[in-house]
Amino acid sequence: MNINFKYMITGLATVSALIFPSIAQALPILKSDVTVLSQIVTVGDMFENAGNLSETALFRSPAPGTTGMVSLQNISSAANRIGLVEFDNPGLFNVSVSRSGTLIDESIFEALITKDLIESGTLRQGMNVSMFLNSAFVPLFVEEGAAPAILNNLRYVPGDNRFSARFKLAGQNRMIDIAGRLDFTIQAPHLSRSAPVGTILGPNDIEMRAVPIQLSNGAGIAMSEQIVGKQLQRNMLGGAMIRISDVVEPTLISRNEIVTLFLKAGAMTLTVKGRALDDAAKGEAVSVLNLLSNSVVQGIALSAGTVEISTNSTLVASL
Repeated sequence: MNINFKYMITGLATVSALIFPSIAQALPILKSDVTVLSQIVTVGDMFENAGNLSETALFRSPAPGTTGMVSLQNISSAANRIGLVEFDNPGLFNVSVSRSGTLIDESIFEALITKDLIESGTLRQGMNVSMFLNSAFVPLFVEEGAAPAILNNLRYVPGDNRFSARFKLAGQNRMIDIAGRLDFTIQAPHLSRSAPVGTILGPNDIEMRAVPIQLSNGAGIAMSEQIVGKQLQRNMLGGAMIRISDVVEPTLISRNEIVTLFLKAGAMTLTVKGRALDDAAKGEAVSVLNLLSNSVVQGIALSAGTVEISTNSTLVASL
């Protein structure tokens, strides 16, 4: 039997096309909307079922953060140049091509400058910095990525609030230069209400507010933990900033107050009543008149109404 293999192969191909029409007709399908991240639009970006041509470049994408319309004619021309001569068009005349981007504005620059100042030790705990530019910066889009902008150089001398900085933007060769001033502030405690002298301050009496860092050089700005539990040395109005010099340790012993004097000697404790001759905070020395012997002894304010007599006092015997 003579078999014509040429016709047999042709027949098999025809039968395969009839049985598996999807294989024979698996053409790339043009998309109506395309979004890309890079500078290049590939075949895989523009077509479904792009196959081996997926990573092949078709044309440049629009600028970051923008959208452009590409005509069917331009798409066909670009496809023909790379050997894609046939594709499925679901009735499109134009394709929308968008490129993702990250918006760069002044806040991005301020954050990078702040980070640099923290790392250099210029911006310390409790401090903040605000940036003010000499001229307004028009926001723009750059390539998406882990670092849309990088601080290339910062010129700032402590004590002079003027600065200049240079930035490298993602996907761009040119540098961006900005200049202006940096205003440094620090959180300082302020009275939340008016309070008279002698007031012992609690957490609710204090609110932290930002003040210019220059005040910290001579005003003795305190942290909240240095104020809470302390006693005012003068009358103060609500909203006033509290300086270290405005507070002292609370007075435990008041002048002319009747107090308990006590002395520990081994297992024995001697106590007697006395009259304080001075004001004293905890741990401070205070003179007390022994009401029993009518002599004056020196002690240490231990707690409210209690004074401890030193064991080396020459007047211990008078107790």
